[in-house]
Amino acid sequence: MGILAACLLLPATHGWAQHAADARLPVLQLNAPDGQVALADHSQFWIDTTGKAVLEQVESWEYDLPFARRPAGHTVLLDGHVMWIRFNAMQPDLSQRWALEVSSAGVDRVSLHYRNAAGDWIEQKAGDKLPVSRWPRPDRFPVFDLDAEQTRPVTYFIRIEHARTPFSAPLFIYSQPALLAQRMQEQFLLGAYFGLAVLMALVAAANAVAFRDRSFAAYAVYISARAAAQAAMLGIGGQYLWPDSPAWNDLSAFLLPVLAACSGIWFARVVTRPQRFSAPLDRLSLHLIMLLALVAVLDTVYPTHAGFVATTALIIAAISVICALVFIAWQSGDPTMRWIALGFVPVVVMAPFPVLRNLGLVPVSFLTQYGLTLGAALETPLLFYGLLRHAAQRREARARAAALAQTEPLTGLSNQHTFEARLHEALLRSNRYQHRSALLMIDLSNHGWFAREHGRQISDYALVLAGSCLRKLARDIDIAARVGDCEFALLIEGPVSPAQAVAAATQLVARALQPSDLLPVGSRLKLHVAIAMVPDAQCGEHPNAALHLAYMLKSLREMPANTRKSIKTVNF
Repeated sequence: MGILAACLLLPATHGWAQHAADARLPVLQLNAPDGQVALADHSQFWIDTTGKAVLEQVESWEYDLPFARRPAGHTVLLDGHVMWIRFNAMQPDLSQRWALEVSSAGVDRVSLHYRNAAGDWIEQKAGDKLPVSRWPRPDRFPVFDLDAEQTRPVTYFIRIEHARTPFSAPLFIYSQPALLAQRMQEQFLLGAYFGLAVLMALVAAANAVAFRDRSFAAYAVYISARAAAQAAMLGIGGQYLWPDSPAWNDLSAFLLPVLAACSGIWFARVVTRPQRFSAPLDRLSLHLIMLLALVAVLDTVYPTHAGFVATTALIIAAISVICALVFIAWQSGDPTMRWIALGFVPVVVMAPFPVLRNLGLVPVSFLTQYGLTLGAALETPLLFYGLLRHAAQRREARARAAALAQTEPLTGLSNQHTFEARLHEALLRSNRYQHRSALLMIDLSNHGWFAREHGRQISDYALVLAGSCLRKLARDIDIAARVGDCEFALLIEGPVSPAQAVAAATQLVARALQPSDLLPVGSRLKLHVAIAMVPDAQCGEHPNAALHLAYMLKSLREMPANTRKSIKTVNF
């Protein structure tokens, strides 16, 4: 029966052979100095189109079956077929352990078979269809131990089942120290990336809650989804997160990239706000998210290679839409948006490599496996920095808007209403604790000259400089305000003496006389200052801030415009 089955298989598989194999395979000597041996060009493959051949049949008729040399970069779409790979290896030194690695995650089923010294078959199984916890070595990739009991050549058979995506995983044989060193290096680099992703996602979520910022919320979702997709595609998820869930381990490699693509479109849409400049592009992004989700659900219920190709095509469309959104944001000229656009560049550049691998256009390589991870590692901090700048701009704008109710826009000093409220509180404290404060009224007497001779811009500069002189003089408990076109007020909280008030006014006048690059050459600020100790008895027995302010403004305006005496004392 075995002979008959093999004969029936021969015609069905003949078309897969590139050329007939030699009568015998070369024997690999497992003594490489670096502990690594590539099976490319040292192994042969055969495609069983019926998928019914059993190991004994393949062994009995291996030299009659159309095995062909498996070159480097070999790619084939199995999808219901079974690929057999055979190679011979001999281990001169039995003290050294060697292992075979299928260097790609996501293989459905793969098993290694060989006969031990007693002639019995040894079988090891791995793949996404089996729980990782039951693999011979729970790892990111399927890893099988080679025979360590025989010094003579041993023939190994590898059986591979893989549906929906092309199989192009390279096969390597590693010594135990070399495999351990490689895994330590991989785990260090991958741990750094996933640690960064988790940290950025948590910080972004905290910022989203603290500042009620949708951009940070979308960023946290995007970073989390992208990291989850990377964990599934790199085998980290099956190794550490869901080692006992083979169904999800197989499904996650298809669903999580779709989730990452949808969250990427959503994040790009939130930060770029395409509805401002292109309503059709905004609608396209929303429709693409819904279409991706629908196709992913259908592909999950009815998994086919065509469904996978359709999903991949939609992911390519998602990347294109993100590029369009980012490009328009870049053209806006906003430095913050340019940082965000720059952040997307590494992932956009690296994303085609795994896509081309999934379509079978390029074989598995370092770039197809880790290129997207490198791009994501560069993208994560760039996007976060751009969002921080964006959030800082929004907070500054909100702070300025809130401050307009209490401050004067041009000089940044308090407005008259706020000043009157503080003056009222100071008068109440002065009555309670029996001390006096100083109220200074300041007039920029040459403001009209600046406007006539040099225009409004220079006159505004003069007001801003006068306000700056007041801010530098005022202490933390004092308050300065603009109370007229060119008039200012400064409340020096008590207890304060008349001599201290005059000294403060003198310092203010002297500071205003200092030259400034904002003013025309040779011009100076000329201030007139009226000083009163408050509360003032002439303003009534009860504290009245408006009355005090009106009384002092009247005293200030009574000063002659061309007076040489810049300081006037009112009630002392």
